[in-house]
Amino acid sequence: MKLKFEDEETLLIWLYVEISKLNAQSELPLYTTRFSPNYVPYFTDAELFTCGIFTELIRAKDRKAGYKYIVKYYHDWFPKLPSYSVYNRKLIKYHEAFAYIHKALVKKYGYADQALAMIDSAPIVVCQQQHTIHSKAAKPFVTKGYCAAKKEFYIGAKLQVIGVVRTNKLPLPAEFSLATAEMHDLDIAKEELPDSELNNIDLYGDKAYKDRAFQLDLFESKGINIITPIKKEKGQERLSLFQNASNTIHSSIRQPIDSLFGWINERTGIEKASTVRSENGLFYHVAVKMVAALIMMIAEF
Repeated sequence: MKLKFEDEETLLIWLYVEISKLNAQSELPLYTTRFSPNYVPYFTDAELFTCGIFTELIRAKDRKAGYKYIVKYYHDWFPKLPSYSVYNRKLIKYHEAFAYIHKALVKKYGYADQALAMIDSAPIVVCQQQHTIHSKAAKPFVTKGYCAAKKEFYIGAKLQVIGVVRTNKLPLPAEFSLATAEMHDLDIAKEELPDSELNNIDLYGDKAYKDRAFQLDLFESKGINIITPIKKEKGQERLSLFQNASNTIHSSIRQPIDSLFGWINERTGIEKASTVRSENGLFYHVAVKMVAALIMMIAEF
């Protein structure tokens, strides 16, 4: 299903309606449970989530710029909008709610019945390597990592995404997870895939995901068939013609996941998290931008 937004107001109305439905009909309220007399705030959670995602969709420069945009153009729509400090604190506090919203929108508008997907990771950079000594942002979750694709070290986290293949379109980012930068891709997969909602699917990954015991266990338990490139066996000088051809095909199938990461970063700036100061802030940064990217993708493709 393709979404169509004629203007900003149409987008904002659609977004508020979707969030309100989730708040009333799903498990979303579980992520904002309050244990105080103020269990029904003047500025509702639906309004808060709507504003947070909307400012990402209009590609505001940063969170404060997005807040000022709401105040300037939509204050009549959100008359109980709190101060920026309260607004920002609540967004970060409820970062898990945005991850849930992403999951819910994938179920409603995505194509989760496809039998082919790809898995890969990308860096979320909090600061460059030269600032390692002075960096205290989001510690201890933020660590030093190495991005093989860019051949450089960085300080930050690692975003792992499973993209479900769609014919003649970019893969749909069906699931994502965030881990420390020093964590190996395979270890992230071992933690996340057993609890994945994907079943009976061919999942293409690079050499990092090659682990025969894990692959067999995952296939037997969930029907997820992790397919990795063929590696040379011990003592083998070179791959055979057939093995090289197989790896070429594998690489061509996985290529769209690189395009997906590039597209998400171009639209949301997700890989640059230099303004992040806390662990929850980092999780919010990733989750809200993944939600925004998903909505953009459904609307455009």
